[in-house]
Amino acid sequence: MGVGRISTSFLLNQGINNLNANSSLLSKLQEKLSTNKNINRPSDDPLGFSRLLSVTDALNYDKRYADNITQANSELNTTDSSLTSVTDIIARAKELAVQGANVSTNQQGRNAIALEIDQLINQAVQVANTKVGDKFIFAGFNNGSAPFARAVDDVTYTGSANVAGSFERQIEISDGVAQTINVNGDAVFGHVAVTFAGDPPTFAAGSTGLLKTLVNLKLNLQAGNLPEIRLRLDDLDTDLTNVDAQKASVGSIQNRLDLAQNRLDQRKNTFTKEYSSIQDLDLPKTISDLNFQQNVYQSSLQVLSRVIQPSLLSFLN
Repeated sequence: MGVGRISTSFLLNQGINNLNANSSLLSKLQEKLSTNKNINRPSDDPLGFSRLLSVTDALNYDKRYADNITQANSELNTTDSSLTSVTDIIARAKELAVQGANVSTNQQGRNAIALEIDQLINQAVQVANTKVGDKFIFAGFNNGSAPFARAVDDVTYTGSANVAGSFERQIEISDGVAQTINVNGDAVFGHVAVTFAGDPPTFAAGSTGLLKTLVNLKLNLQAGNLPEIRLRLDDLDTDLTNVDAQKASVGSIQNRLDLAQNRLDQRKNTFTKEYSSIQDLDLPKTISDLNFQQNVYQSSLQVLSRVIQPSLLSFLN
């Protein structure tokens, strides 16, 4: 039995198929060089493309967490600075209280001291209404409006709580992990409502904190009540202890945010390297592959031309 003869049409079709395949490879290599990317479409590397999508999603999620941390740190830095201002107010109030409690200070002097205490109350309210951007940092859960307002010697707090009754605002710093980033203004400054401004003054139930102490001290000075003025020194020490505790809490939150940011930085470095290992083009290898495929393409053209010539002659004959 003789060996079957391969038809010219088979060789021609085979040559055209090879030429098309070589042309497709050349086109992909040229595209890689023009984009400087190893993968331009899923068909280039299905598994690699799938991993690129996963890494990109992870980087995008982590960027959102990092942005949250950056915004939170900005607010917390302002909170810490504001609390430092409050400690300065307390320190000055203590100095004035000591002067006012001194028996050598006359009533005219105490009245002058009371005026300065009044300015310290205004200063405390101003600090209590500190904003970062459009957010009042001591306003509680909803922070779009000023939480403290003064009317004569009454200072009200209108900060708001969430549906659970908490004044805390939280941000997400990693998947499923939330962190409180604010301090309840009422816990720092308190609030006060005077029901009787006589000697000694009386206050509405619930009046508390630094603002009550300052208003009480002012009224004690105006009344010249030295024992009460001395009692305000103890109250100011209590207020200072409270503010120091709030500052410590802010510092603790900032430490936790720094740790979270460090973890995000490490993840970003790992994911970026993985993305680069998949997508970055090996330029020398790609150029070498391109040159090789160009040679193959030219060879395919030559082979095809040899097949076409006899076929054309047979057709003409």
